Amino acid sequence: MENIILFAALAVLILFMFRNNKKRKQQAEELQGSIAVGANVMLTSGIYGRITAIDGDKLVIESTPGTSLSVVKLAVREIIAKDVAVTKTASKSTKPAAKTAAKPATAAKKTAK
Repeated sequence: MENIILFAALAVLILFMFRNNKKRKQQAEELQGSIAVGANVMLTSGIYGRITAIDGDKLVIESTPGTSLSVVKLAVREIIAKDVAVTKTASKSTKPAAKTAAKPATAAKKTAK
């Protein structure tokens, strides 16, 4: 009876391993399919940059203005933003929130004096 329980537990573990592996492969395929010119990406080495050209399984990434890197497509770990305009819009919307948070603090200091 104990052997049956052990084999059943082993079978469940193996099923979970196959399921997780399948999910990981699907996520990797989605990532590789969504790579496009102009996307901001992070490489597996931790380098951030913007894709400037795609040539088969190789990418040309501009990490800083004037510095281009040629890397394999599989080196992309994550896509940060698909369009540069999206990041500029997001950064503009966060600045006013920071300014408004600072104003009440100064008002509280003036009333305390």
